[in-house]
Amino acid sequence: MRILHTSDWHLGIALHGVPLLEDQREMVARLIETVRAEKIDAVVAAGDLFDHAVARPETIGLYNDAMVALCRDCRVPVLVIAGNHDGAARLASCSVLLREAGLYVSGRLTDPVEPVVIGSAAFFLLPYFNTEEARYLYPQEQIRGYSDAMAAVTKRMRDRFLPDRCNILAAHCFACGAEVSESDRAAAVGGASQVDPSVFEGFDYVALGHLHRAQQFGAARYSGSPLAYSFSEAGQEKSFTIFDTDDGSVREVLVAPRRMLRVLSGEFDRVYEAAQLDERREDYLKIELTDCYAGLEKLELFREIYPNLLLLTGRAAQMEENAGSLTVEELSHMGPRELVTRFCTEVAGEAPDEEQLAWFDEAARETEGEVAQ
Repeated sequence: MRILHTSDWHLGIALHGVPLLEDQREMVARLIETVRAEKIDAVVAAGDLFDHAVARPETIGLYNDAMVALCRDCRVPVLVIAGNHDGAARLASCSVLLREAGLYVSGRLTDPVEPVVIGSAAFFLLPYFNTEEARYLYPQEQIRGYSDAMAAVTKRMRDRFLPDRCNILAAHCFACGAEVSESDRAAAVGGASQVDPSVFEGFDYVALGHLHRAQQFGAARYSGSPLAYSFSEAGQEKSFTIFDTDDGSVREVLVAPRRMLRVLSGEFDRVYEAAQLDERREDYLKIELTDCYAGLEKLELFREIYPNLLLLTGRAAQMEENAGSLTVEELSHMGPRELVTRFCTEVAGEAPDEEQLAWFDEAARETEGEVAQ
């Protein structure tokens, strides 16, 4: 049977203040197309389908549309585990009833973990959990950290393997040695929450979620996020993973978004000249100027060409952390005084004094009066 593995949709996420829900809606449509075209027999979603535990109505609506399309329209069972971003209790509500519709949701760690048998596969669903939960369920085990907790859980799963089935684990965790991206906000790179890959031994396939870069080690694989959620992921190919239980093969189905994340870097004149010929002006962009300061004037100049320019940095930003950069979100929240102060600092080299700001305030009031009339 063919199993589609996906994770980390982060429905409702915003990139530098810009909502990505429409991009995610297109991603879901691509997922449905892939399920039909590849004749998928089951879908595994390995956590973090939502970006916030309490999701907005429009975000819940998109999740609902996706599950209805998969379970009812495509008649494909979907197996979902809660990630650290998901509201586990909400996600798993009515789970017994949902199973009758082909939607299997695991929201919290339980003992024992009974496998879900579908076709030639036995799925062990392991949602995100904390060490204290494992210590409570397994008081006889010596659980010193998260890796020990994961080892205790998977040990009991192996006792329930079905020898005539392909035994598959779906888990949401940070495996040692895996690569992280800037958008892996909750990944604790210090090591405390990492698990040793040896805990996955014995499983025929391990469908992991939590990290946004697609990668594999042994039978364990991160499908990665289907969209890029930080500029550190610019240039990465995003995909769904297909695992075939018949021959154990793994392959990727690329997800080509309508708007890509790109980083343009170089001297101002060269970047601006190349922009005139750019055929992908709707992409989400970060522009890095290597020869000059990133000011408001340059930001507006580039935004006339790139409506989705999200971040502009300049030479000063490379010399001093957080200096000389301005996001579109920051610009939209700046008041008139902040704008004129920044403009004078960038153009004249010094901030206006209180007398000059008072002149500005008076001129601004007169302009508002004229507009009101």
